[in-house]
Parts: sequence; structure tokens; C-alpha cells
Amino acid sequence: MTSRGDARQKIIPKSVNVPDIRSKIPAHLFEQNTFRSIGYLLRDFAQIAATAAAMYYLFLPIVAKLCGTGEDRSNLLAWPLLAFGWSVYWTVQGVNFTAVWILAHECGHRAFSSSLLVNDIFGLVLHSALLVPFHAWRITHGNHHKHTNHCDLDTVFVPIKMSEPLREAIGTAPIVSFVQVIVMLTLGWPGYLFANVASQKSYPKERQNHDKQWVNHFDPASPIFEPRDRADIIISNVFILIALVCIGYAISVFGFANVFFWYGVPYLHTNGWLVYITYLQHSDERIPHYNNDEFTFVRGALAAVDRDFGSWLNPWLHHIHDSHVVHHLFSTMPFFHAIEVTRKHLTPLVGEYYITEKRQGLWGMVWQSWRNCLYVVPSEGVAFYRR
Repeated sequence: MTSRGDARQKIIPKSVNVPDIRSKIPAHLFEQNTFRSIGYLLRDFAQIAATAAAMYYLFLPIVAKLCGTGEDRSNLLAWPLLAFGWSVYWTVQGVNFTAVWILAHECGHRAFSSSLLVNDIFGLVLHSALLVPFHAWRITHGNHHKHTNHCDLDTVFVPIKMSEPLREAIGTAPIVSFVQVIVMLTLGWPGYLFANVASQKSYPKERQNHDKQWVNHFDPASPIFEPRDRADIIISNVFILIALVCIGYAISVFGFANVFFWYGVPYLHTNGWLVYITYLQHSDERIPHYNNDEFTFVRGALAAVDRDFGSWLNPWLHHIHDSHVVHHLFSTMPFFHAIEVTRKHLTPLVGEYYITEKRQGLWGMVWQSWRNCLYVVPSEGVAFYRR
């Protein structure tokens, strides 16, 4: 097992395949459990309700009693209290929303339930409520899993590619790096959905007539999809429109400010969490990218980092970040089994090829990767990040 400060990841032999690894893991850990998955979803819903109730029925009335309401809020304590309370609400509810997003992610991998219909229904409803085109994301995310860290075929956080190493390290002022990270966390997710940002810019030959087309996750004719995907993309778009109508109705009833404060800001937090988690899973100077000659599915699956976010966040976010290697090896395995496999079985099976991070804080991890993971040289075959 490789952790921060150790050498680069060892490269697993090409001969190792998924059945080799799977055969050494108890069969029951690959079984989906619809009722258990729904139980976790109900937990997330309860947390969302409790967070909103605590804000609405406890905190806001207390502030109103102490400081007055409406135009009477002349007490200088009111605004700092409100700023603090809303910041806590947005932070907590953002994590709650992200947890629901992750369960919809389970649906996209067919890990939520053994029933395809159940996965699609829950996935469509949950992701649409968070303005995610479920099937469009499911399709492109599936391509990411098939080609993880393949220099030319991966679809997530594709690195800058150079024909040869630069003679001098790229120097970027810390303030510039800071702004870049903030832009990534705020605009990265909508950029990916609407413009395929941070993904591949070339497409299969049969779709090359679309190269000048606006590439996005909503157009059924977008070159990131195949003709057979058309119906699913349209269904996703219909559900997004329904969600937007519901939001519009809520605005007409409660006002824009209320909807933005109670739903909009946590939604933006969720978008930031998604980008943050995904970036850290696949951006680290210890893990390689592969050209076509060196790539295998197992090599790509192991080219991920399990990150420890702490004893609170790990279960809160359904272990998506600290059992991600197992998730890439067996994407239909439910998360509650994936963390068990990670803790009990992964190290004996692929320990010397396994990368983890437990030593740095949330900001330290992203800062380390952003400053050190600048580009790769695909001609090297096994291409580690350079700076």
C-alpha cells in the first residue's frame, strides 16, 4: 500500500484480470440489496429534513426573538448570527444533498438494486432533483469506468498532454493556483455538463462529422453519445424540465430568495463536492495514466486514490472516496460492501499496487494535487504527472 511520501504506484502485470481478483472475495459481497439501499436513502432524507427543521423551527426563531424581525432588525448581532447560521445550514445541507447524489450514482452503476427498473426510477428522480441528467451522466460516467486513466479514452479530468517533458518546471503563483481551484469547484460541474470541460476533445471516427458541434450532456446527437442512447437522453431531459418547473413553481410561491437560500446554495455546495471528490480520486502524482499499449482495465481501476475524509464524512458520504478503488474494480458492488472489501480484502489482494491518503486535511489534499499534477507525456507509455 502506497501513501503520501512513498514512491510512485507499482504497475500491476497485464496478466492480472478482474476474475482473478473477484474469485478471492466472498460472493455475497457482490449482491445488491434494494431495501438496505432504500434504508440509507431514508437516512439521507431524514438528515435533510432535520437540518431544515433545525434552521426553520429553532435557529431562525431564536434570532428573531433576540434581534427582532423585518425592519426591526436594528440589533447589530442579527446579521452576524444569520450569516453564521445560514453558513452552517448550507454546509451541512450541501453534504446531505451530496449523499443523495451518491446514492443516485449507485443507481447509475446498477448497484442500488438488482432491478434495472428500480435503479432507473430512483436514479432519474434523485438526480433530476439535483438537476443532473441521469442517463446522460450514466453513459459518459460508464465510459470513464471502462477507460480510467487511459490517456486518449478516459472522460474525467483528462490531463494536459505534452509530446515530451518540459525542460523547466511550470511555475504558477500560489494565488493563481488558489483562484484556479475555486473556479474548478464552482464552475467545473456545470462546465462538464454543458461543454464537456475536462474531458476528451476527440471522438470515434463514426462521429467525427460532429466535431464542430456544441458537445454537451443534453443533446441526443452530441458525439459523446451513440444513436442507441437517444431515447435515454430525451427521458433525462424531460425529467430535468419537470424539476425546473417544480423549482419555478416554488419560486412563484415562496420567492426567489427563499428557494435560493434553502435549496440553491446547498445545490451549489453539492456541485463543488462532486468535483472535489472526483478530482482527488484521479489526480495524484503517485498514480499513472496509460497509453493504449500499456492500458488494461485492472491497471486503470487501480489508478485511483482512496482518500480518508475523517470519521464523520466517510460514512456521511457513503464511503465514495475511501473505497473508490474497489468501486472501479467492481462498479455494481453496493457501497456498503465496497467499504468492507476495502478494509478486509483489498490489501492482501493488490496491496502493493494500492494508493491511499490519510495524512492530509481536505484543503491540503486538493492543494497538493493541483500544484503537482500539471501534465503527462503519453509517449512514455506509463505516464506519471509532471509539473
